[in-house]
Amino acid sequence: MKKHDVFLLQGSNKGNKKKYLDESLILMSNELGKVVQLSSYFESEAWNMKNYSIFYNRALHLKTDFSPIDLLKKIWDIEFFIGRKKNSSRKEYQNREIDIDILFYDRIIIYSFILKIPHPLLHLRRFVLEPMCEISPNKNHPIFNLTILEILGLCIDKLYVKKISE
Repeated sequence: MKKHDVFLLQGSNKGNKKKYLDESLILMSNELGKVVQLSSYFESEAWNMKNYSIFYNRALHLKTDFSPIDLLKKIWDIEFFIGRKKNSSRKEYQNREIDIDILFYDRIIIYSFILKIPHPLLHLRRFVLEPMCEISPNKNHPIFNLTILEILGLCIDKLYVKKISE
């Protein structure tokens, strides 16, 4: 069975952020597939949120057997297990224990109501691009045909993003 190359972004801005990132990483390793690469922790301002705490983010490269939709469902299970409660009636971003986004899945492009790959906002978000650059700067975006490093160079997001040493 073919292993698929998937890039994910973890984020947390509630409670013990590192603990939530680490717990979800263990669950992803056990449930989703083999973690091939893992970025450092990055601290960042929240993107397009009011009344927020600083976020911790981390990017990872994973090899998985799951289809994109099955992967998404497994990710939702992990988020729920860690403590994330999704409020479907609210449209704005909310503080969260854990958020796991699918950034890339092989080189496929999916644009459906439930799932969009590559992540449709990744090119606008420095907090995604910096950790991705650390683990895969030459990863090619299948729509823009630019590398992550090139996209970071073009990114106009000026929000605070800083690598955390630990």
